[in-house]
Amino acid sequence: MARGWIRISASLGMCAAAFAVCGASAPAAGADSPPNVGWPDLLPALGTAENPQPGPQPGCLSPSMACLDYEIARMREAQQGLGCDHRGVFATTYLVLTEVLRNTLAGDPAYFDDRDYLIYEDALFAHYYFRTLDAWKSGQAVPGAWRVAFQTAASGDANAAQDMLLGINAHVQRDMPYVMATLGLHRPDGSSRKADHDRVNQLLDDAYGPVVRAVAANYDDFVHTTNPDTPADHLAGLELVKTWRENVWRNAERLLDATTLEQRQAVEQSIESNAEQSARAIAAIQQPSGYRAQRDAYCAAHFRRTPATAGPLAPRPTKTSFKRAKHKPKHRRPRRRRRGHRHPGNRTRSKRRGLAHHGRGSSQSVGPARR
Repeated sequence: MARGWIRISASLGMCAAAFAVCGASAPAAGADSPPNVGWPDLLPALGTAENPQPGPQPGCLSPSMACLDYEIARMREAQQGLGCDHRGVFATTYLVLTEVLRNTLAGDPAYFDDRDYLIYEDALFAHYYFRTLDAWKSGQAVPGAWRVAFQTAASGDANAAQDMLLGINAHVQRDMPYVMATLGLHRPDGSSRKADHDRVNQLLDDAYGPVVRAVAANYDDFVHTTNPDTPADHLAGLELVKTWRENVWRNAERLLDATTLEQRQAVEQSIESNAEQSARAIAAIQQPSGYRAQRDAYCAAHFRRTPATAGPLAPRPTKTSFKRAKHKPKHRRPRRRRRGHRHPGNRTRSKRRGLAHHGRGSSQSVGPARR
């Protein structure tokens, strides 16, 4: 049953991908967005042989808004570091999407039934992305869908909409099934988490306009043609991602139902193959020769060193619960001493105090303290 649905939705997904990449005639910009038809909500979750539960993830020891702040900071750093590298298109997409998620959780803590699960999922999902970026940078092998995305970013005449879709395809269709299978699809009492999974589709719809505007402003104004941010365009893009995310859920179920090594390998092979085939189909459409140079010139003139965001973030918490948190030392107010008086041990004690501060994880060398 699950495999049959995957084949059907994959066909629909490829049609939507072609629609989104090539552009489409649509009503005039500014029209109201079409309603988000929640057809994935009607598809029941299936039971699984295994039922793992979420726990601490890289960069998120306990679920809090600080975990999202940490991921957003890393994404901003990656996006700025990539500059006009075509991989920056997906880095920008991912940054804006994560900001929308954070703003939603800050504004409506009860938006999801299990907020903590979504925070852990975000942390592990981001870990997959950064791990893949690091692997590619160091010359290591990466999954096929990511390899196609990175190779397309490095050469050829694809447009920014394709770079965006290639990144989403690799991260969603390839990475996400493993993420969700790691965290589990059911609560300890056996009830399904699918309702929260499907609620993310509305956030993706909310983020679509900001993503398109950020990509068009920084990388490739042709995105206004391929993704004109009209009702028809919203519908095509959202239905594509909803289809992919429904496949994610079914593939995670298959991973958790695999009871032997052979079964697990067969599921993994189908995930890898489907994501890579989708990537090759997206990358196959090329613009006229020389378009890369045109894109690069546009980016050189328009890329902002301060990235576009999805809007102001809520105030960040004062306490952090993620790894790599750096705590600044508490500086004591210098004590006034009588003029002309000099304690013979001041210099030694000051030197020790400076080293002690530096050893507590300070991001700055404070030097000798004064008394």
